[in-house]
Amino acid sequence: MTILRLKYGENPWQEDAEYKQNPYRKDDPLALHQFGLMEGKEPSYNIFTDLDRALQTITHIAAAFSRNLDRVSAIAVGIKHGNPCGAAIADDPREALRLMIEGDPLSLFGGFVITNFSIGERMADLLSGYPFTQLKARRILDGIAAPDFESEAKKILSRKDGKCRMFANPALTELHEQPLDLKPRIRYVRGGMLVQQNYTYVLDLDDAELQITGKILEYDDRDFILAWAIGSTSNSNTITLVKNGKLIGNGVGQQDRVGACKLAVERAQRSGHDIAGALAYSDSFFPFTDGIDVLADAGVKIIFTSRRSNHLKRDAEIAEQCNKRGIVLWTLPDAKCRGFFGH
Repeated sequence: MTILRLKYGENPWQEDAEYKQNPYRKDDPLALHQFGLMEGKEPSYNIFTDLDRALQTITHIAAAFSRNLDRVSAIAVGIKHGNPCGAAIADDPREALRLMIEGDPLSLFGGFVITNFSIGERMADLLSGYPFTQLKARRILDGIAAPDFESEAKKILSRKDGKCRMFANPALTELHEQPLDLKPRIRYVRGGMLVQQNYTYVLDLDDAELQITGKILEYDDRDFILAWAIGSTSNSNTITLVKNGKLIGNGVGQQDRVGACKLAVERAQRSGHDIAGALAYSDSFFPFTDGIDVLADAGVKIIFTSRRSNHLKRDAEIAEQCNKRGIVLWTLPDAKCRGFFGH
């Protein structure tokens, strides 16, 4: 059933795009048609795809927080072209927004933001102006999803011709382990469809198969949760860098893992982050030690990734290199936790 006809598809020449409701998901409170448009013109195809990807990331963060820490903090995620470019967790919503913006301010320009808390005037000021020092400088966003918006916040964040769409859905305040999308994921391919189980794996830091190689350092459970949830909902191959509860570099969509390492480091450095002591998440195992060296040279101290059960020699080489470079290696079986997404 068609709910909304879109102006066009991913590109202007792709006409007759529409959003159709899944008749089997009428009870889903986080379905896209459950998000009320509070400000801005009608949604576009790209806005809806960003909203869908943002929901994947924020629900995975919340699910892992619920499972591992029995609570869900304030979460803010910034999306650009489907991938997180900023994400943070904090007890105070304004702090979560500030940390999220600091992740990659350049990429966030023209991006999409989602939160599990309502947006008031002071939060809108942060989204619009932080960390600009010039009085008239402001950040342009294409879309924001939150449980609700104060009227003054909508005025601050609005753009000419309604180009900033603001979606409200009170269900975002109820994120925990259950709101993960559990229905099969369907993808059109030429001649048919691919159907697979949805992305329902949730990181469990008490997993009996979790192996730690190296001297255990002080660490923050929040960083593991955030890095895993971001990396496993970003286009693979992905290397995700997190430090002190915020994303500092996301190297996504690379054909080789060392390239993803280099990209994550470059993005973190471009935004002025100190990588020393950061945690790196890899969405699958390291085939060679070159990626380990890139991360070690940048100052990474903990790597969380998967291991292979059919190539113990190569896994041992990775663990040995981490030990040589002073990195603590955390691994789970690839068959259990591989985080490929968006192929």
